[in-house]
Amino acid sequence: MTWDETALSGLQAQLAREMLGRATAFAPGPVARLVRGVVTPPQRRDVGRVIVWDGQRLDSSVAFDLPLTDRHGGNIAPGDLAAALRGALADCCERDVEQAPRDAFGIPVLDGSAAVHTFMAQPRFHLADALHAAAAAFAVLPEPEEPAELRLRGFLLLDEATCRLYLDTPESEDAPPFGVDLPLRDEDGSVVVGVTAAHAALPVLLLGELERLRKNVHDPYCRAVYDLVDWLTGR
Repeated sequence: MTWDETALSGLQAQLAREMLGRATAFAPGPVARLVRGVVTPPQRRDVGRVIVWDGQRLDSSVAFDLPLTDRHGGNIAPGDLAAALRGALADCCERDVEQAPRDAFGIPVLDGSAAVHTFMAQPRFHLADALHAAAAAFAVLPEPEEPAELRLRGFLLLDEATCRLYLDTPESEDAPPFGVDLPLRDEDGSVVVGVTAAHAALPVLLLGELERLRKNVHDPYCRAVYDLVDWLTGR
């Protein structure tokens, strides 16, 4: 079977979407953590139990019960829970795990409520969270009756404050994607997630305004790079 450039670009977009979920693997320390399962505990509909392990030994598994709503009854975004879980993992010690009650599978279960509430009071994200959020906005498949305006072809963390998304349009066919630089930190240097203004504004900018934001750089992964960092942060 022979694949043309247009079909291969579709496969590349599928790969980017699939790998995006791996960008936020839980690695608070020298040992990486992968998600083994997400379940609802018996008699605890108000929490989600997330089970993580090291990807090699099942007996390394540990579960955290995370509240699905905040102290005021509002729902907590999944991205916030994921970021809070990273903090809970960083703070837990072997003694906590050894003394924790076990579920029916013998997995120690820890209460992650304190970590979640602390995070909600003062959010602290990781760069991986910001990279995931920036790219995910362009990785959602459109509804059948709504044609896609932009498609994620790839992404790259450039430095501690910036990521580059590689995008194209449905009409691109076999043309290389274009790159868009987005900020991952605010004016105070804190990591931020969800650059929603870029997703809303890019289709409009593509009509002619984007060219003034073009960067004089060479990137072999795209045909042109546009810098939205200053435009989005107001610098």
